[in-house]
Amino acid sequence: MIDKIVAFLMKFMKVEVAVAAIIEEKGKILLTKRTKSIVDGGKWCLPGGHLKKWEKSEDAVKREVNEEIGLKFKKSKLLFVNEEFVKRLNLHAVVFVYKFDFSGRIKKNWEVKEFGWFARKEIGKMDLAFTHKEMLNKYWGMK
Repeated sequence: MIDKIVAFLMKFMKVEVAVAAIIEEKGKILLTKRTKSIVDGGKWCLPGGHLKKWEKSEDAVKREVNEEIGLKFKKSKLLFVNEEFVKRLNLHAVVFVYKFDFSGRIKKNWEVKEFGWFARKEIGKMDLAFTHKEMLNKYWGMK
């Protein structure tokens, strides 16, 4: 059912479809800082990105996490779907949010200026990209 809704929205309303990964270790969340040259550049965010046509959301989150920070998939679980409205960017997106367990070491690519592990209290004071703070608040509310 979700697939049909997303397909309809994309075809008629130009709604973006994306994925985001919540990666937690020792009670801290992994965030990446976006390079200045991309949308919402200079802000912290969850690793993730856009789906490619015919790509499953779980495959997209694995690909995006690997491309952005070099981590390999061990296990993932779809937590929820977040509808994202960011009027200042003229953005409407449907975001599949996954809990992501990984192996490997973090490395940066051209989209990622830096990365860090942050506690909930620290994240509460940060200016995150898009609606990623809202997504994290949903995640913490599920625990």
